[in-house]
Amino acid sequence: MELIAPLDLMFLLSESREHPMHVAGLQVFEPPEGAGPEYVRDIYQDLVVRDDVSRTFRKHPAELLGGVANLTWAFDRDLDLEYHLRRSALPSPGRVRELLELTSRLHGTLLDRHRPLWETHLVEGLNDGRFAVYTKIHHALVDGVSALAAALGGRNIAMAVFE
Repeated sequence: MELIAPLDLMFLLSESREHPMHVAGLQVFEPPEGAGPEYVRDIYQDLVVRDDVSRTFRKHPAELLGGVANLTWAFDRDLDLEYHLRRSALPSPGRVRELLELTSRLHGTLLDRHRPLWETHLVEGLNDGRFAVYTKIHHALVDGVSALAAALGGRNIAMAVFE
């Protein structure tokens, strides 16, 4: 087990339903030329079978003293990627409005502390053929600056999960 850094522990301890402590990003993409109707499904299928998830995205607070104290990180060896990576489809008419309503609902829920503290949603059904990726990560795992640095370094935030 690894001790939780003091700042990260503060993010965990100060979280409540009224004050969630996760950061998120919404990215919208155009499929490449010639991509078929199953493009997003194929991306999802490729991701859920991977086993090279980085150590950062395998950790969650360990339960010590009957769950009273969350002072250390536990590392999930058998990560359930089907839980963390999800496919969603927008209701018709598939406008940006429906995308923002969905991401608002997703952003309003707390991350499960018994699992690694992140989730990514591949969202299909935008009426102009685009798709979206919504990624939510607890601030104790990644801060906004490091997430931005990953994105500016040419990596999609969702793909930063994999080594």
